[in-house]
Amino acid sequence: MQDLAAMPAIHLRLIAGVERAPRLDMQHHVDPDQAFDDEPTQPIERLPARVLVAEDDPALRALMVSRLRADGCEVIEAHSGDQALDALTDAAIDADHRPLSLVVLDNRMPGLTGMEISYLVRAWGMKMPVLLVTAYPDPQMFDEADRLNVRVLAKPFGFNQLSRIAAAAIERRPS
Repeated sequence: MQDLAAMPAIHLRLIAGVERAPRLDMQHHVDPDQAFDDEPTQPIERLPARVLVAEDDPALRALMVSRLRADGCEVIEAHSGDQALDALTDAAIDADHRPLSLVVLDNRMPGLTGMEISYLVRAWGMKMPVLLVTAYPDPQMFDEADRLNVRVLAKPFGFNQLSRIAAAAIERRPS
């Protein structure tokens, strides 16, 4: 059996009352940006935005797309770096649709990586915010992302966190 007192970030204290039996009160302190989404969905402002989501994990992509659509975004999906590149070029030349407001890229996916696509986005002069999602963040990646003005979001992340970051990025996007 695991020693409860040795569990990180959980503080245990025994509360004894005169008219009640002693009980164990557990308090868990978590950074809200690192918390899992076991809390109720927070209402957020609807985002009238067009977003590209490129993620090779179909389950995670479906959850991200579902959340962004619930936030009011029109979402284009891609399952590989090559498909994301096609979607970016289509969006750039398609005069019938609004331009992309945000690009969300998994870093490790088949074809081009999210970082490679980020380089291309900036080389083509595209100013929209880019969010790079990765399960393997490292200092070099953060340095490259800073140079490209790309935000990095480490997996696992909460969907409330994704909504907050997306809303902030879309609000600050250059026109």
